[in-house]
Amino acid sequence: MLLVRRSASSIEAMLAVAVLLVAPVLLVAGSEGLVAAADPPPRLAERERELLRQYADLELSFLRLADLLDASDPRRAAALRSACETARSEQVSDRLATIVDLLQQGQLLKAGTTQEQAIDQLQSLLDRLAAGAEPQRPGDTTREVRAFLGRLSKAIARQREIADATETGRSDDELAGRQDELAREARGLADDLGRFAERMAGTPVGGDKQQESQPAADPTEGAESDSPGSEPQNSQEKTGRSGTPGADTESAQPPADGEPQTGDGPADAEPEGDDEAARAKRSRRRLIAAQERMNAARERLEEAQRGESRREQDKALEELENARAELEEILRQVREEEVERLLVQLEARVREMLRAERGVQSAADALAAGASAGRERELAAAKLGRDQEAVGAAATKAIALVRDDGTAVAIPQALEQIRDDAQQAAARLARGDVGGTTRGIVGDLVAGLEELLAALEKAQRDEKDQEQQAKSFGGSPRQPGDQPLVDALAELKMIRSLQIRVNGRTQRFATLLGEGVEQADEPELRQALERLATRQRLIEQAAHDIVAGRTE
Repeated sequence: MLLVRRSASSIEAMLAVAVLLVAPVLLVAGSEGLVAAADPPPRLAERERELLRQYADLELSFLRLADLLDASDPRRAAALRSACETARSEQVSDRLATIVDLLQQGQLLKAGTTQEQAIDQLQSLLDRLAAGAEPQRPGDTTREVRAFLGRLSKAIARQREIADATETGRSDDELAGRQDELAREARGLADDLGRFAERMAGTPVGGDKQQESQPAADPTEGAESDSPGSEPQNSQEKTGRSGTPGADTESAQPPADGEPQTGDGPADAEPEGDDEAARAKRSRRRLIAAQERMNAARERLEEAQRGESRREQDKALEELENARAELEEILRQVREEEVERLLVQLEARVREMLRAERGVQSAADALAAGASAGRERELAAAKLGRDQEAVGAAATKAIALVRDDGTAVAIPQALEQIRDDAQQAAARLARGDVGGTTRGIVGDLVAGLEELLAALEKAQRDEKDQEQQAKSFGGSPRQPGDQPLVDALAELKMIRSLQIRVNGRTQRFATLLGEGVEQADEPELRQALERLATRQRLIEQAAHDIVAGRTE
């Protein structure tokens, strides 16, 4: 488990290496044909045999990387295994072995032809890995989906304006032109969503690869193909073939009920599943259906049939709203997964910090109670100082995680206090101080880490309980993308704990000053009091931010 956690932090780099590993193999394979005229067949066979060995090692590396990714990123693990299975089904390794045999036999022409096929297969493998193993962080996905939602919301607003203008009697030619422009934009958004779905699933959206390499057909042209796999522009057959525009179809019904063909597969089946890729595909289908309705509305406007055009526009709006609902659900799911992953990471870090801090506490107590003195005591205290510094460094890394998320207020404050206390305790231990003040700071660190760990564990339990309730009772989902790392109640409890520790330390300093202890270190004591005052102000600000609903 520790190996997986350590490796998880470099998964993105490993995936990049996985893609790059194919490129040299592809480059070497491509270069063989160029040197065929210069090198004798035995030399070429030897080089090809080395290429075959590298490819075999490459497949093993992919499978080992997939095993490592199983727990932390199953989607990319599946993409790697899928690439290996495809390569094996296409017999890439056998083809390379065949090239070796042909070169050994001196059959350069056949070897060159087979090598061209192998290069195409390796290029396909490289493309598949680049799509399936591309670093796609939750934050990247969230930004991309929010951008889609922004474009879709603008399209909905514009479609409403066109629909309202249709009723108020604006020029038919002007409205037809605006409707045509919006239909084209809807198609562009659908194409972008198709590519997004490919990256999320690691597999192409049916029927899109060929279409993406060609410009979309002009919606004003009427001579489209009636082939089953044709793209959405030809689906005007559903609105104009029988001469009765806009057959009485309902949005999001299967093709058997009359939905326009969208080119997603031979049977044009509705994408199943609740993952991001399936929802993106369904959103794309809704956009294509909306584009078809817009084209039909444009045609009715050109024919001065405003009533029919208005009905098509209403159906286009319904499809656009359905597409937006799917994107909002993607946003919500991505956020849930991001919160779950971040809570697990934070819990692991805090648990390790607590284990180390308890070790420092036990050793400091033993050193304070022991009879050792002089050099031996100083060395032992210096070692504790280094251990304490490691806890502070771990807290700094945890702070970066929470700051990047930006939805919590009290957790960053708690981690910053832990970091500052760890640095202060480390400095005191480094100079051999294991007195009551130092051990008091270490005790505060242990208490703070215990409270933080308990809060993170509770947040994970609450998250699982909410998921279970939603599955069992169909509870109302959160608004898209607004899930905080921990809820406001947990944050307020943490603020309360931070305030209690400030109060306790204030009392401890008051006792020291009242007893006249540590007067020789009075400047240091004043600095500690100034830090405590700063901490009090930060707690006050954090409490205000929580009540006001502000986040990082």
